Amino acid sequence: MSEAFAFMFGFYGLLLGLAVAEVASGFSRAYDERQTRGMGIVAPLFGILLLLDLITFWMNAWAYRELAEVNYMLAYVVALVALLYYFAATQVFPKATEKDTLDNHIMEHRHVVVFCVLASNLITQIPNAISAFTTPWPLSDIAIWASMNLIYYALLCTAALAKSKKVVIIVVASAILFVIGATAIFA
Repeated sequence: MSEAFAFMFGFYGLLLGLAVAEVASGFSRAYDERQTRGMGIVAPLFGILLLLDLITFWMNAWAYRELAEVNYMLAYVVALVALLYYFAATQVFPKATEKDTLDNHIMEHRHVVVFCVLASNLITQIPNAISAFTTPWPLSDIAIWASMNLIYYALLCTAALAKSKKVVIIVVASAILFVIGATAIFA
């Protein structure tokens, strides 16, 4: 592990850790308020999906452990990715002062959550896309990488755009299973 990676990972890890803490805090608030505000299912599903995605991001950062140097552009990109996640994490569960139900809250805020997750994922795929063309990757690897990402992005977009709460539940649950399955197969 390079010193540059340790330096950058400390910053990235701190910001991602804040996002994880925000989701955990949201679950804690939801549990504390379960008698006055029902838990619902959509917000907890989004919270679980966000936690899984955050853990995946944290683990994927390890691929850059031989990072040779740190520059401002890299620091800005790392901050942008992590802060998008933090912002998404703050939108999953309502604040204690809000009176809306958990499901109503996330149904109104899911577009922002999904946009932040999609933007972070797309930004972090840029090095892989460049590598796929400059290395070049075997066609089978490109097909797997592209199809895995497209499936996940399609699930996220459907969750953001679907009108039906049932569809959102099914799609977010499917995305959770997809992340768990892909992690089990490719990790």
